[in-house]
Amino acid sequence: MAQQPFTWPNKARVAFVLGIAFEAWDRTKPTTGRGLQRGSIPANAVCRRDYSTETFREFGAKVGLRRLLDICDRYDLKVSMPINGLTCEYYPDLVKEAHQRGHEMIAHGWDQGEYLYMLTREQERDNIFKTVEAITRLTGERPSGWSSPGVRSTDNTLELNVEAGLLYNCDYHDDEMPYPRRVGDKVLMMIPHQYTINDHRMEEEGTRHEFFDKFKDEFDYRYEIGADNPTMMNVISHAYLSARIPVIDTFEQIIAYAKRHKDVWFARRGDIAAWARNYFEENEAL
Repeated sequence: MAQQPFTWPNKARVAFVLGIAFEAWDRTKPTTGRGLQRGSIPANAVCRRDYSTETFREFGAKVGLRRLLDICDRYDLKVSMPINGLTCEYYPDLVKEAHQRGHEMIAHGWDQGEYLYMLTREQERDNIFKTVEAITRLTGERPSGWSSPGVRSTDNTLELNVEAGLLYNCDYHDDEMPYPRRVGDKVLMMIPHQYTINDHRMEEEGTRHEFFDKFKDEFDYRYEIGADNPTMMNVISHAYLSARIPVIDTFEQIIAYAKRHKDVWFARRGDIAAWARNYFEENEAL
């Protein structure tokens, strides 16, 4: 059987996927991860809590997330939200509200400060299963996808994703389109990570105007080639970053620009994974 050319619904040129990460770090542990201030707290410091960084992150729950979701509502856009298990414990009302608005929850590890490569297989299994169950219990819907904290899988992650009943993984960087990966006797869809249009870049380089120009340059190219070569574009934002003034203006500009184009499929990562799985099944490629 000849493989049919890959197409998106309604022959869209680009599948546009917006992610809003809503993360949580364990409050009982010393502050970990990227600090707001340059340099880390010294190892011999009396206080091991970095309240500058912690309160910076709390902006997402206190102010940011609802701002971003309100903009998404105005443009009738449903997004994918990587969330931690602790996000469900610390901010249950916000998670439920986002889910009720039609956004997809992606399992993103129990604690954003706990990287899987520091865990044994059994510890990682517990991390994944606890996260999936926390989201399921709170929202009433089992997540179908996984994204590791720091986008770093281990030797065991894909097998444990399948064991947990997850259908896709977002950690790999080896393609620009979804593809199937056989894991034992199961198939896990891979939704490749795209880091170029990530709001962390605005912390690292350039201005928000340059960030928008970078987005526009990539989107325009993908749109141009999309008639013959459909592509996927993943825009990554964080509740505690993109919601701040004036960056929130750039967040809205990105959505508005994409929405002005016809032949664009505005999808969540789970929608992409389901569509791709169906394509590969029809072409007997699974």
